[in-house]
Amino acid sequence: FQRMPGVIATCVGYTQGSVTKPSYEAVCSGTTGHTEGIQLIFDPTVISYSQLCEKLLSTVDPTAKNRVGNDRGTQYPLAARSYP
Repeated sequence: FQRMPGVIATCVGYTQGSVTKPSYEAVCSGTTGHTEGIQLIFDPTVISYSQLCEKLLSTVDPTAKNRVGNDRGTQYPLAARSYP
């Protein structure tokens, strides 16, 4: 996303879960309940939310449970999840 015109900043991390500030290893263990997330800051006069969603869905399989590409684990419950 960071190379797309109109995208100002990106940030990845984990959301939800029951552990405050878990380590990467803890999240990958599947015991914390965390989900991988992405935050995008974008200029809607340059790129639309819909275009960003199209890009996401063109790069991941939204039907693949517990995996994104070669990454597998409970931190990937659904590849495509949208929060308004």
